[in-house]
Amino acid sequence: MISVSKGLLFCLLGITGVVAQEVGSVIITEIMYNPASSESTEETQYIEIANTTSESINLNGWTIDDEDADGPNTLPNVTLPPYGIAVICGSSQADFEGAWGTGFTIIALKDLGQTMFNLANTPSSTNEIIYLRDNNGVLIDSVNYDDASPWPADNNQSSIYLSIPKDQMNATTNNDGANWSLSQNGVDGAYNSTPFGVWDAVDTGSPGNILGDAALPVVLSSFVAVAGDGRVTLKWVTQSEVKNLGFEIWRAESQEEDFHLLSSYVNNPDLQGQFTTNAAHHYRYVDELVVNGRTYWYRLVDVDVNGIRTTHGPIQATPHAMGEELMTTSPEVPRGFQFYPNFPNPFNPTTTLQFDIPASRQSAVNVELVIYNVLGQPVRVLYTGKVAPGRYRIRWQGKDALGRPLPGGVYIAVFRSEYYQKAVKMMLMK
Repeated sequence: MISVSKGLLFCLLGITGVVAQEVGSVIITEIMYNPASSESTEETQYIEIANTTSESINLNGWTIDDEDADGPNTLPNVTLPPYGIAVICGSSQADFEGAWGTGFTIIALKDLGQTMFNLANTPSSTNEIIYLRDNNGVLIDSVNYDDASPWPADNNQSSIYLSIPKDQMNATTNNDGANWSLSQNGVDGAYNSTPFGVWDAVDTGSPGNILGDAALPVVLSSFVAVAGDGRVTLKWVTQSEVKNLGFEIWRAESQEEDFHLLSSYVNNPDLQGQFTTNAAHHYRYVDELVVNGRTYWYRLVDVDVNGIRTTHGPIQATPHAMGEELMTTSPEVPRGFQFYPNFPNPFNPTTTLQFDIPASRQSAVNVELVIYNVLGQPVRVLYTGKVAPGRYRIRWQGKDALGRPLPGGVYIAVFRSEYYQKAVKMMLMK
């Protein structure tokens, strides 16, 4: 890795009043190539780069060059978020996402009208040099590699990736092969790809992940949604966190609808993670952009410094008036329908009812939970609507539909669905 001070850069470039990008701020972290490739090869080749800083970096006008005949490729107006990752590929973005999915920045040279760098077009018989420069022409990183010792032998045409911790990448030389590893089960030959489909070959390397590390950055012990009056409160607890930047909240208004981003750690300090900790931590997010009686589905996504995104949920909640709370827990999904006796019983003035929707139901189930007096008259509808498979709890505060406290006595809670129904007897003490 080249180490040059900012002051020296200013002197060399003759720049005043302009902050040049720091050398080593963006690192080449993975190389996937086909030794039978040519300039027209669009598939089975990419280069991954990673922002190793806590600041966003704009790549507009940056270049990446492998010394081939057609000159360097120019990068578009793309901003890498803190610790973000970009994959520069020769195929279209749709083609690449069809093979490896989303969750990181893709710079598709085909979409930009540029030809792929020819990683097999070596300037000598032993190595290939890749240069990454910023828009001022400052060399940010370079990798001088080949497919023989000391580099990992790339006989099965799999990717090679920089296998050192990200916090060491600025200070460790990464251009001599010593810190690189070979991903497993690489591409077997030069195959064509198809739009929105899988590639004809499989690379189990890690475009979009540093170190090929699929380890979860967060161990989550609970994720619940509490439905209130005109709001849904999401609560979750982490048992531990490893280099966790923070969380994103995603919401949908039906199980068939796409989820949309509600809030992110990027602009909401309450969603920022604890980075690395072995202590439990409690988080809370309140969604007030809801309508009583409408059901919402939520997903929680945690993001670590390597760009690994882990999704939790979905969980569901239906806000409603009168302050009754519907709570769902994750990840436990029951095996059968069940409606449990309320607890406590007798009670004054609040008791909790719990019911299960089994995992055998692949879609939401219409349910109804109603409180009746001994004359068979309904006094309070606790819940009516669709719920996804899961375990649910709801608190009843001993009030009628108008919010008035009910007199002491016996009440019946009846749970109904199209597949199951049950009643439990409750005693309200005064």
